[in-house]
Amino acid sequence: MARNTIKYQLKQELEKQASYGRSKHQDKISTYQKREEMKQQGASFEDRMMVNDLKDHIYSYGTMATYQQQVSYFGDYLIREGHKKISVEESRDYIQEYIDHLADEGKSSWTINTALAAICKATGAYMKDFDHPERTISKIERGSGIRAHDASNQRNAAHILDANRLLGMRRSELQRLKAGDIIERGDKVIVKSIGKGGRENQQVFTLPEEKAQVLALKDGKADHEKVFSAKDFRNDADLHHERQNRAVTVYNRVVEDMREHPERREYYKQEVREAFHERGKVCHENMDNPYCVRGENRKRLIAEGREVTYDRVALLYVSTTVLNHTRSDVTAAHYVAK
Repeated sequence: MARNTIKYQLKQELEKQASYGRSKHQDKISTYQKREEMKQQGASFEDRMMVNDLKDHIYSYGTMATYQQQVSYFGDYLIREGHKKISVEESRDYIQEYIDHLADEGKSSWTINTALAAICKATGAYMKDFDHPERTISKIERGSGIRAHDASNQRNAAHILDANRLLGMRRSELQRLKAGDIIERGDKVIVKSIGKGGRENQQVFTLPEEKAQVLALKDGKADHEKVFSAKDFRNDADLHHERQNRAVTVYNRVVEDMREHPERREYYKQEVREAFHERGKVCHENMDNPYCVRGENRKRLIAEGREVTYDRVALLYVSTTVLNHTRSDVTAAHYVAK
């Protein structure tokens, strides 16, 4: 039987790893647990890193689509170079060549890393075995700058943009949001959602005017009904930028509140601790120490005349009540200090 083209084989290898509905979060936890057990048994760092329960799974349709596109490009490259009917294993010999080709074309480090991740997923190779440009936070362009359709989106997608300026959620979470996901709990309004890796997330609202606005989103809708219509998402509106804006807004508000009312600092620290507890975690960060930006991002902030030191309590409050990251470094680098 004639061998299928390498492009077809690569795409099929990805399809075998489709794990929609499987919890990425649980696979992360099991990976950490296994590595820790190996560490206690004296295993080397290299051996521990070879254990990865996430390696053979693709958890979302979006990731699958992206990876399929990237291995298709790789397959096209191999075919142009005369390697149409090679095996998946044989294709590994050309990965570095392809990565160098992308770099020569001027592709960004983020594009190259996405391509390499997809190819390694399909071939079973490891990214660490290939030379590829380092991704640095200071070079992230997502959610910044002016985009081609911004002006039209401000008119045609005003409803969803305004809503996410308040909610600060991911596009996929907004698309799934139902009226029953917006609830009142004590003196707070909670918006529940399922985020990356199947994690249960929640946005927390405490200001009276914001609570009223959030509750108004579900007015007249039954619990099972979607808050937003499909029409609200027929655009490429930069919803992630509004998510960033929400993070910055809450951060600044908390910092100002603690500056004017120092006794409120303990309130926010306790809110952070409780949020960690609800997730089955313990906050190991010293909230009394400011967070200092490092590396290339620090150089960029200094060049722009911006702050490089941030309040850790405020960062963690944003992380747990808006972004659901539970890490001050992620909140600072990707949102507040972006």
